[in-house]
Amino acid sequence: MNNFTMSHLGVMVDMAGCPNRCRHCWLGAHKNGHMNIKEFQEIASQFKSWRDENGKGISEWSFFSWWREPDYHKDYRHLWELEKALSSPGCAERFELLSTWRLARDDSYAAWAATLGPKVCQITFFGMEDTTDWGMRRKGAFKDQITATERCIEVGIAPRWQLFLTKRCLPELEDFLRLMHELDLWHRCEKIGRKFEFFIGGMTPEGCGYELEAERLEQPDLERIPRELVTLSRDGLCMLGRPESELVQELLQESKPPRMGASFPSVAIDADYDVYPNIAEPASWWRLGNLETDGVDQIMDTLFCGATPGMIANQTIAVSALAGQYGVADSQKLYNKGDLICRFMHQWGIDSLK
Repeated sequence: MNNFTMSHLGVMVDMAGCPNRCRHCWLGAHKNGHMNIKEFQEIASQFKSWRDENGKGISEWSFFSWWREPDYHKDYRHLWELEKALSSPGCAERFELLSTWRLARDDSYAAWAATLGPKVCQITFFGMEDTTDWGMRRKGAFKDQITATERCIEVGIAPRWQLFLTKRCLPELEDFLRLMHELDLWHRCEKIGRKFEFFIGGMTPEGCGYELEAERLEQPDLERIPRELVTLSRDGLCMLGRPESELVQELLQESKPPRMGASFPSVAIDADYDVYPNIAEPASWWRLGNLETDGVDQIMDTLFCGATPGMIANQTIAVSALAGQYGVADSQKLYNKGDLICRFMHQWGIDSLK
């Protein structure tokens, strides 16, 4: 049993990939692709032609030419028109995301994006310049984020800053707070009829995010976060969660399996045509198959049967068993409950490959 149904399915194709390799990214560091428009159309055709054993197809489709960095492909404008043409009426979507890489390089991009909506663009930081470049694993990334912020405001799009806290950035949080004030982001967004939002985000420990565990904040680290920064954060520190030691005691009592689901049920296709459900990280234990070698029929059958090792474990292994095997009873690292379960599932997946 999973939450994939015949009523609607998204198909996200990583046509060009991403300019970054962000250390928090739950999607991992898959290689960038070089798919062309014809290949995207062929992928869409295969899925739209699929029928189950009763001859029934998916009722509504949403097609995306990306699943990491939106609008990174050089033909991004044409691809948006194509996404609308391939998707069911009203099912092509723009999220509160833009390519900050492109915002910093393409003078016409911000104005184009402003005609589409939504009028918000989420922009990621890991601290000040060196730390953000480190976090995004690209020299110049911090400067791109600042440029993207400016170009959004110029065209009436409100930047929404998210800050991922690690032990590395704790000494520079006063500087980061000062930066937001120096840029006068609240007042400038108010002048364009928008609201500037800032929030301290939580990191899911799967994909690349698992590699950041050594940098994850612990309970005593909270004292080093400036109070004003916490007050300005839309959700305070809520997204950082609670100490693992507390959560493990609760999770040891949960007899049900994780049953993680997708808020927007979709399949993601990487540059090698490997296909994954968007329940969790695109890792081998979740892999549905390869579109070129296995075909769409086998992939869709695996999806609806929930037949990958990860999907089976997600529905059968008790959370208490995962907590007993992978929980650290004296850990002060901070997680929300769902993210800690994701870590357990990642650790289970790694062990399943041994």
